[in-house]
Amino acid sequence: MRHVFYPALVLLTAGATACASHEEAPKRPTADASEAAAAPEPVAAKPVATLSLTQIAQQVAAEAKKLHDDEPALLAKLQKAAGADAKVLKSLYGDAEPRFYDRHGVLNEDGQALLDLLGQSERHGLDKSGYRLAAIDAATKKVVDALAAERETQLGLEKTPHAALTAAAVSGWLHTSQGSEAELARAGGDKLSQPGLTALSGALPQLLAQGRATREAITTADLELSRAVIRYVVDFTLAKPAHPLLYTSPAAIRKLADSQADKIIATLGASKGHTTEALRKLWPSHPQYLLLQGAYDTYKKLADAGGWQPLPKLATKKVQKGETNPFVGAMRERLRLEGYDVGAPGDHYDDTLFEAVKTYQTRHQLEPDGVVGKPTIVDLDVSAEQRVKQIQLAMERYRESEGRDPGEYYIWVNIAFQQLWVYDDGQVIDNHRVICGNNDTDTDQQTQVKGKINRTRMFSQKMTRVILAPRWYPTQRVIELEIGPKMSKDPLFKEKEGYVMEVQPDGKEVVYQKAGKTNLLGDVKFQGPNKYNIYLHDTPFRELFKKVRRTFSHGCIRVQNPVDLAELVLGRDKGMSRQAIKDAIAEKEEVEVKLQTPIPVHIDYASVHVDDEGHVIFGADVYGYDEAYFAGALPVEEAKEYKAASARGL
Repeated sequence: MRHVFYPALVLLTAGATACASHEEAPKRPTADASEAAAAPEPVAAKPVATLSLTQIAQQVAAEAKKLHDDEPALLAKLQKAAGADAKVLKSLYGDAEPRFYDRHGVLNEDGQALLDLLGQSERHGLDKSGYRLAAIDAATKKVVDALAAERETQLGLEKTPHAALTAAAVSGWLHTSQGSEAELARAGGDKLSQPGLTALSGALPQLLAQGRATREAITTADLELSRAVIRYVVDFTLAKPAHPLLYTSPAAIRKLADSQADKIIATLGASKGHTTEALRKLWPSHPQYLLLQGAYDTYKKLADAGGWQPLPKLATKKVQKGETNPFVGAMRERLRLEGYDVGAPGDHYDDTLFEAVKTYQTRHQLEPDGVVGKPTIVDLDVSAEQRVKQIQLAMERYRESEGRDPGEYYIWVNIAFQQLWVYDDGQVIDNHRVICGNNDTDTDQQTQVKGKINRTRMFSQKMTRVILAPRWYPTQRVIELEIGPKMSKDPLFKEKEGYVMEVQPDGKEVVYQKAGKTNLLGDVKFQGPNKYNIYLHDTPFRELFKKVRRTFSHGCIRVQNPVDLAELVLGRDKGMSRQAIKDAIAEKEEVEVKLQTPIPVHIDYASVHVDDEGHVIFGADVYGYDEAYFAGALPVEEAKEYKAASARGL
């Protein structure tokens, strides 16, 4: 739990020291007469040698210098104890000055903002235990306690005129290593009587020891905050705890501050005084990221309010509109709790509830038919707490994505939704259903690799050209496993499907499919260089786009309305009209159009999305990446590098 009162108490304590006046200080409460009579006789104090103000100033100056000279050794000791954070801390504290506290123990504006930022870490889907908040609290408490001890010693001198104020000046000198006899005099030292000098001389050893304790407490607390800053940079820029292929284990994450120290130092650079601002700039700039934070707030509130209970067991296989039974009433209440308009309470499956169910199914990538069977019931029974975790995981995936900072104009493909969006200046200007790679277990004959080799990979590339009426050159794997068997069964297959076999001058045989209605790339191909040989293209299998879940390809991404996308891309880049594009396609001869300005294409996997109307949409975990994450089974077993030419084709 955050002890938010500590920073405020530090300010109050420091303020009380700085604002002490020559007016009589408030008297301490005293015991009543009976208590005084019963109290034992005090032990006589050891006589104290009275020092002059000059002698007091000399001792304070010597101790202040020693504290200043000892600072590097203290920092080195604390940095060594910080383990993997040591390299970065050494760079951040090159001048041995605190970053978040002043020398009087006051948390500065940047420090206050940092504590607020760390307190909001769960809104980013982060485990805040990584920021050592308990250690920060403990270190902050030591600062408060050290300042309180100094203040107590100063208040012990308040019966002697001017001694308490001079003692406060002594403490300030020890904190900052900045002071002089003249400053002690101005604080009241030049008005000290003999008893006042005696009292101050007696308290001086304690003030000197307390000054050291305060400096050490401030330095320790400051480094604890900096350690949290280092972890924040790691979490937002280096760690990949949810990536199915590039997974970073908790143990490896703890070592990243050491192995990636140079990157962290470069990130923090000259951030002193505005560290929190620098950390906020590490948030992904993709528009979905902030929208997902809003989704987190919504579902966290639902979860904190108790969420919803699992639905009662259904006696039949499904429930349809028009039926009346207690299950319908429970389902109505379940949907109402999540904010759906379900009409008046009741057990009858009426039109209003029917529309609410279809809306729910649409927002959960289920068949939107209003029929409530096992898939819909299983989805409805996912708890509010689990929905919160899904949203947090989606934010993590955006942090890990190569496309986390996608630019102004780009194409975004979300595999989990089998959907493509075109963004311009943060706004969606176009979107398409897509077909992604299937999740079947397959074998590559060339490499003898068996696994989920048709999955569409998560990566970023740049679209450099659009090919109209493209030829399709199938991979050797596809020829051997798919085309060859069909040709052997049907002698006319090659002619009907438009396949051509050519022998090159070097004797190598090349197989390709001519442009036309049967061409498996369709009318348009959008291509850019990448090691996976994955690209966007059309398809003749149009009926597959009607499916709610669309994982049917060999890894490439089939676009529902490719001519529309080509018109958008080529119209912007080349001023090419839709008619010109269609005319080129009609010629059935491959035409390659190179883009003047390549377009970033980001392909990723996040199973939660917020639509243009602000609705939270939960997609399908089509590859089981979310399931593997929640089960602690990352990285996925089939995460291997394959030869592009043998693993991809459609």
